[in-house]
Amino acid sequence: MVNRPGGPLDLGALEDDQLVAVSLDGRLDAFNVLVLRHQTRVRSTCRGIVGMADADDLMQESFIKAWDRLSTYKQRGKFPAWLGVIARRTCFDHLRQRQRRPTTSLDRLTDDLGDQFTPESGDRSLDEHLLNIELSGVLREALESLPEEQRRAVFYRDVADMEYREIVDATGWSMGTVKSRISRGRSAMRDFLNARHANDARGEGA
Repeated sequence: MVNRPGGPLDLGALEDDQLVAVSLDGRLDAFNVLVLRHQTRVRSTCRGIVGMADADDLMQESFIKAWDRLSTYKQRGKFPAWLGVIARRTCFDHLRQRQRRPTTSLDRLTDDLGDQFTPESGDRSLDEHLLNIELSGVLREALESLPEEQRRAVFYRDVADMEYREIVDATGWSMGTVKSRISRGRSAMRDFLNARHANDARGEGA
């Protein structure tokens, strides 16, 4: 319990972990402060994954889940990351429910997210292609060309902008497996985009 001698508790002045502690004592008003503090980021996360239409509903669902699971929060100082995992899983669950198979969900995801695909700075060749190629179609094709595990890994890291540890938590894969699948997936996508670029260049020169 967080105590403040000499007067009422100023919830707005508390850090996230302190607000969690107060919330666990049954103070919904303390959790509401967390909602107000982080709702913009959670909405942005949801909007990036599912688009504008469903973002607000999934944001609310994410906070409801966070409240229900608050007693499981153990990552001191990392409440935003913990909340982000819940939001992403909520969005991915929503997409899985709407689609019969994982690959078809990429149609909507790439339309909404094509311009947000940002590989790490070391993968400049892929980044340059994505800046110059019509993303909504080619990015979808490149992602769908990957084996399922690589596709998921690349999507989580480069489209959903998840941290490596978050991908480990979301998939159950080891850290080494996550990094390997991302690396192999990016390499395969570079090959795909290079081949597409070469074909387009030959077509223009014909």
